[in-house]
Amino acid sequence: MNSDPVAKWEEILRSRYWDELLALAGSDTDKSSLYVKFPDLERCDPEFARELLERPEKMLGAARAALLQIDLPKDVQLDRGQVRITELPGRFRIGQLNSAHIGKLIAIEGRVVKADKARSKRVSSAVFLCLRCGNVFLQDLTRVDRAHPDIKCSNLECCRRGPFRPLINSIGYVTSQKIRLQEFLEDFKEGVPPRELDVELEDDLVGRAFPGDWVIVNGVLRFHPRKSQASKSTDFDLFFKSISVENMGAGV
Repeated sequence: MNSDPVAKWEEILRSRYWDELLALAGSDTDKSSLYVKFPDLERCDPEFARELLERPEKMLGAARAALLQIDLPKDVQLDRGQVRITELPGRFRIGQLNSAHIGKLIAIEGRVVKADKARSKRVSSAVFLCLRCGNVFLQDLTRVDRAHPDIKCSNLECCRRGPFRPLINSIGYVTSQKIRLQEFLEDFKEGVPPRELDVELEDDLVGRAFPGDWVIVNGVLRFHPRKSQASKSTDFDLFFKSISVENMGAGV
C-alpha cells in the first residue's frame, strides 16, 4: 500500500471516479458527496481497503484532503464535498454489536423507529498530518480550547502531541439529524425490550430515512459515558456516526 494515504486516495479518485468528480464540480450546490463502492477499493488495493475498515477516521480524513487537492478542469474547489463509502462487507444486527466494533467502519441494519427534526449546528474541524509518524487524522475542534489545544495523534502507536501540519480547516454550519434504529422482529427476545441504537446523520444524509424504513447504515461505532449523578459510572452508551445510508424502503 502507498504509505501516503492522501496520495493513494487521489490516485483512486482520479482513475476510477473522474466522471463523478466532474459532475460534482458542475453541481450548483456546495455540499456534494462522492460515493465510493468498497468493492472498488478492494479490487484496487486490498490492503488499503482493510486499512479503511480498521482506521476509518485516519483514512476518511485522507480522502477529504485528497478531494480538496485534486486539480479540476473548472475553477471549483470541493471544500464541502464528502467521500462516502457504500457496499461494505457484511452487515451487523444491533444485537451483534460489542466493544470490538468501536472505532471500526462497519455496516449495520435495522428499522427506523424515530427520526428527530433536522437542526443546524456550528462545527469547527481540521485534518492534520502528524509530522512524526505520517498519520492523517480528522480532529473535531468544537470542544478544544484554542488557547491551549490538547490534540494527540490518533495513531495508537504514536499518540504524540505534535508537531502537526493542518491539511484542511473547516468552520461553518452543518445540518444534522438523529434517527433511532431498532432490531428486527425476528431478533426480539421474549420478555426483553427490543434493542435500539441512535444514529447521527449530517449534511445531505439528513432526511434519507423515515420511521418504518429498513436501512443499511455505514459508519463508525462510537460511545459516550453514561451520565450518573451519584458517582462516576464506567458504563457507556453506543451510538453510530453515519457516513452513508442505503434505504431499502418501508415494508421490505
